[in-house]
Amino acid sequence: MNKPAPRSSSAKGEKLAQRLSDILALLHQGGSIDKHELARRFGVDVRTIERDFSERLRDIAKRSPTGHWQLAHHRRSTIPAQYLNNYAQLTGTEHLFPDPSLPYLLEQLETPVTQRATHVQSPSHENLDHQNITFALLQNAIEQRYECRFVYKDKPRLAQPYRLIHKNGVWYLAAEEGDRLKNFSVALIETLQVDESNHFTTNPAHHDYINGKDDVWFTTKTTEVLLRVAPEVAHYFTRRPLLPQQQYRTDDDGSLLVTTHINHPQQLLPVVRYWLPYVRIIKPIELHQSVVKSLQQALAMWEIQ
Repeated sequence: MNKPAPRSSSAKGEKLAQRLSDILALLHQGGSIDKHELARRFGVDVRTIERDFSERLRDIAKRSPTGHWQLAHHRRSTIPAQYLNNYAQLTGTEHLFPDPSLPYLLEQLETPVTQRATHVQSPSHENLDHQNITFALLQNAIEQRYECRFVYKDKPRLAQPYRLIHKNGVWYLAAEEGDRLKNFSVALIETLQVDESNHFTTNPAHHDYINGKDDVWFTTKTTEVLLRVAPEVAHYFTRRPLLPQQQYRTDDDGSLLVTTHINHPQQLLPVVRYWLPYVRIIKPIELHQSVVKSLQQALAMWEIQ
């Protein structure tokens, strides 16, 4: 009777090498790894996974306070791959590419610049190099809930900072001053003093309001505006929102009936002027009249004598 052939030691070695390689890849993606999940994934006993970490990867992985395993701190010479997604969310670029997956982003980064098929032309941003200390102090004040004193537009201010917001290339500080939530351009803040002896209690309503806004105009007064957009430029309003809380309906002639809610006329009027004569304010009529008046004044100023 023939005995079964012994299992090849080289096959065992290849299986071990593949398992360790996969574990290393998971570790470098960041986060914590559960040994039970790994055991199920690789079809081995939990004790085998424990031996992988305690013996074969003992200088690479360490046990976290929760009992999971993660990359040892001194081995983190590169940024974990998952941080790419976190960074994209932080900068608001997670929907920049049609494919937001991590493999796609890694593929783009690994492709030499001269060979990339894509090129992103980023919008212009203000330079805050001269305000880097102010920015860091404000960030710490927000995290620690410290009150701040500063001069803004030649006026002394006492404010409770809530959030640093980047909008259209400009950084703003959302802060409460005199029971009102306001925005301040960081570039215009002068002589900042953070009072580390005075903590304040945040207002949850302010956080909800900021999180629900897509702009930096802070006021409880909201005006609903109705616009008619001609078919010639309808595409530009449907491919991405150009106005706050924009909604639209496409009519049979290809034009759009656009609804927006604004806190200040300057959220609306520059967009309307840019797309003239293809955009008209239907209501409130006062805003339409304001546009017409400003055009008449401009024509009067430009009229050749």
